[in-house]
Amino acid sequence: MKYVAVGAFPAIFERAVKEKAKAKVLAVKGSAEAALWAARRLRAMGYEVEGPVEVEASKEAVEEAVRSALDSNDVILVTGGIEPGSAPTFEGVAAALGRPLVENEEAKRLVEEYFLLEEGEALAGERARALTMLPEGSTVLPNARGPAPGILLEEGGKYLICLPGSPAEAGAMLEGEADPYVRDLVGASLSTTVYILTKTWDGEAVSRAVSTVAEEAPWVFAQPKRAVFSREGLSVAVTVFAKSPEELSEKLAKAVELVEGALEREGVAFVRKDLSGL
Repeated sequence: MKYVAVGAFPAIFERAVKEKAKAKVLAVKGSAEAALWAARRLRAMGYEVEGPVEVEASKEAVEEAVRSALDSNDVILVTGGIEPGSAPTFEGVAAALGRPLVENEEAKRLVEEYFLLEEGEALAGERARALTMLPEGSTVLPNARGPAPGILLEEGGKYLICLPGSPAEAGAMLEGEADPYVRDLVGASLSTTVYILTKTWDGEAVSRAVSTVAEEAPWVFAQPKRAVFSREGLSVAVTVFAKSPEELSEKLAKAVELVEGALEREGVAFVRKDLSGL
């Protein structure tokens, strides 16, 4: 997890690992792609995932959706509805939890820094205020790729995570910042990623193979990547999560076998992965 600022992240407290944990993914209108990515990652960790469920971009719609998800889910993840000048997701989440919106100094600093670096000027007025007025008790999830911060809240042993609607931003924030919290609930303390190098730039064929694996084996988190070390084509990042080293090794070997098989069925040439040294 990236270090951002002293006190930016609360401690992950010891808790009983849940053999079965549920998550619900809510996609505020316009963020379906980011929500699908997040849902796949949660499934790979071991969650039973409902959604993504599309939600209108309004305080009232987000409040209703979050409130209805709280009783039966261990993690509620919301994508979208967080932009300069308009953050109905923050407003709806605050209302659902019965918490006030308060100006968050960490969010304010990050928003100002982003616009000073990217635009040469600070974002002022109501456009900035929408991104810095957060539900009380929010942990800020920094966004290295855009102006909108994410947040993480703990409510009665459950986690509620809000991420921007951009797939690249939401993916980086969930993978780099929020993972330790959601993995802690299901005991998926170990993970590893390997790259399968293809010999094609045909993104559609590679994506079809990845989608097939996601349907057949949701515990495998595979995604196409444009890796700098892959000169002949796209690579496929294959990630697995586990509770023990033995389980991790077994799952990784099976995951690579599944991804390579899916690539072969799509007619995609690739460099077969040698796991003997891992």
